[in-house]
Amino acid sequence: MKPYQDCGPITSGLNRAFGNKEPWQVAAITATTVLGTVWLWTFINQDESLFVRGKRQFFHLVKKLPVVRRKIDAEISKARRDFESEISKSCNDLSWSLELPANGLSRDEILQLVDKHLNIGHYNWREGRVSGAVYGFKADLVELITEVYGKTSYTNPLHPDIFPGVCKMEAEVVRMACTLFHGDANSCGTMTTGGTESILMACKAYRDYALETRNVQRPNMIVPRTVHAAFDKAAQYFKIHIIYVDVDPKTLEVDVQAVKRAINSNTVLLVGSAPNFPYGTIDDIEAIAALGLKYDIPVHVDACLGSFVVALTREAGYKIKPFDFSINGVTSISADTHKYGFAPKGSSIILYSDQKYLNHQFTVTTDWPGGVYGSPTVNGSRAGGIIAACWATMMSFGHEGYLEATKRIVDTSRYIEAA
Repeated sequence: MKPYQDCGPITSGLNRAFGNKEPWQVAAITATTVLGTVWLWTFINQDESLFVRGKRQFFHLVKKLPVVRRKIDAEISKARRDFESEISKSCNDLSWSLELPANGLSRDEILQLVDKHLNIGHYNWREGRVSGAVYGFKADLVELITEVYGKTSYTNPLHPDIFPGVCKMEAEVVRMACTLFHGDANSCGTMTTGGTESILMACKAYRDYALETRNVQRPNMIVPRTVHAAFDKAAQYFKIHIIYVDVDPKTLEVDVQAVKRAINSNTVLLVGSAPNFPYGTIDDIEAIAALGLKYDIPVHVDACLGSFVVALTREAGYKIKPFDFSINGVTSISADTHKYGFAPKGSSIILYSDQKYLNHQFTVTTDWPGGVYGSPTVNGSRAGGIIAACWATMMSFGHEGYLEATKRIVDTSRYIEAA
């Protein structure tokens, strides 16, 4: 018996159903059925659940109703007016420069304007009472940074043949940080412009790594509900589905068992915070790393906020859960040198346990008419002055300086907690 003979009843049924149809009708019905099936399959097999997509579509339609649209527009206009009014009040004594001055201003004129702009606002951040914005201020360090930046402000590590010294400084910043976070000789990384870029680069690297090694076409990453919003930005930028896992209501640490249940064949990254921004708690990185080893999934630790303080807390004599490269399974760490590294704003680091991950962070274009173009981070040109200023800050503090700062910070936080 030939295989197609088994389809006899189906063939007869189709012939009866379409026997009285015109050829164009048969073609139209077939095309509609195929397209409808493809649409339904695509609709069902998306990263977000039907509930989430349905809710979004519902609110999208509601916002188009005239009465709702008018209300939304009115609230947006009010918020814009309030914002502009607040800014205008702060800037009452300053005019707005809407075009280039006809003739350049003198040095003294520019410095006077800078001072006036810096006096705008209600907070004296130099007094050290602004949380989450400025993490340290030392007049002598500012003098050093200013001089270093003046010497290096036009350098650019995109051109290592022209500015090899700045590239060496970046390499030393990365290596010193790897040592602080207990990385071995294989650990490596790059400097970035901030914690968000460090996180973006890690997510991009793991997406590309999974595509090459496992052919993952629809990647997802599993993160705590308390993780920094930069991961959501990375998900949007790089088309990575983000799966949020709730934290334990008592410990405020991510539910590791829920992380385990969320893992599937498309998972390219597990994430933990050390600490997280909302509550300051450190997730169970050892347990997350164990899952990473079991399922062969990279594990990223976001230590942007804790940076050098969490790196040195144990050495300073305080109890802290392990979270860094000392844990087998942790494959990358993001840490902000411009927070508790006390470097100028615009500097952070992304560190990897192995070069194979860093390789996928790079973007290389080989067929550009201008030649081969490669860059390790989002930016092509990078501010060598910021790199040099960060390097100078770390060299100025030294290990003992950071250790002493850690002791003061932890002692102060515990004093406040006990008060």
